[in-house]
Amino acid sequence: MKLLLSMFAYPFIVRAFVVGILVSLCASLLGVPLVLKRYSMIGDGLSHVSFGALSVAVACGFAPLWFSIPVVVIAAFILMHVAEKSRVSADAMIAVFSASALAIGVIVTSPGFPVFVPEPWSAK
Repeated sequence: MKLLLSMFAYPFIVRAFVVGILVSLCASLLGVPLVLKRYSMIGDGLSHVSFGALSVAVACGFAPLWFSIPVVVIAAFILMHVAEKSRVSADAMIAVFSASALAIGVIVTSPGFPVFVPEPWSAK
């Protein structure tokens, strides 16, 4: 118990603990409606979309984070729209998006794919 309390002397541990509590509260509030609407695999699907977007961003020389966040948000909206308008279940639609984005990421990161390599910084 003494070791646990001594760890809370560090400010980053306290911040991590507070953020962990907030994330667990948000996840518990969002988890139930997502499972009831059959969007239980949305986190996995969007992580694969993020991998594909990061691969494309690195290959094209873009800033990976600034490129992948809008792509993932747009993919989430497209996924929700297509799942509502289609007769296919939402989890099946998520699986299609996930497999497609993962395939794009693997193709882009495979050897032989032309990759943009920026010039190194010049030390002037």
